Amino acid sequence: MATPNDVIDLVDSRTRELLVALDGLDDADMRAPSLLPGWTRGHVVTHLARNADALVRLLTWARTGEEQAMYASPEQRAADIEDGAGRSADALLDDLTEASVRWIVTARGLPEEAWAATVTARAGRKVVGSWLPMMRATEVILHHYDLDLCYTPDRWPPGWVSLAMHDAARDLSERAGEPLALRAVDSGLGVGDGGGRTVSGTQADLLAWVTRGLVGPSLSTTGTLPELAAWR
Repeated sequence: MATPNDVIDLVDSRTRELLVALDGLDDADMRAPSLLPGWTRGHVVTHLARNADALVRLLTWARTGEEQAMYASPEQRAADIEDGAGRSADALLDDLTEASVRWIVTARGLPEEAWAATVTARAGRKVVGSWLPMMRATEVILHHYDLDLCYTPDRWPPGWVSLAMHDAARDLSERAGEPLALRAVDSGLGVGDGGGRTVSGTQADLLAWVTRGLVGPSLSTTGTLPELAAWR
């Protein structure tokens, strides 16, 4: 996944896989709890659709140079998710499909120079245009897991996991309350601060722990694993 187009291809393939999994759900399934506290599957699917639209706005900013907010406000973002969560399974699937197509079409249409533009994501975070496909890949892959449809970390794409680990570990020691580093036993990848403890495990298990608090069988460290503050 060396280029934005490589990541766009990944988003395309993983979105198709997600839509196939959702196509088998009925209204009751969509109202069932997800793995995210307080959210049903309908909340997760609605969030994925609105996130696609939000990232279309950032892609458009990168292409045109005209500033666009990712979301109108945190309150509007939350309201849109809540308002859409109770729709029928068909309506939820149609919405996510259409929003995903809008994102793919916009991303594939970006000229090369747009990938070097800097835009502002949520919470004032500055990101370069070439990172926007990775942001969408992370949303699709992690929220597919959150839907509790047997999309477990061992199915996560290794190349994406390597890139996502660096991003997820940006504030790892702050979240842990102590200097902490990660070391992947299957790839040799190391991220995080030195001078403290190291948590070892497979790439996928490390990322699942850092982003979702999931303690996989390969994780090990001196003493007990620290409690991490919520990611993002």
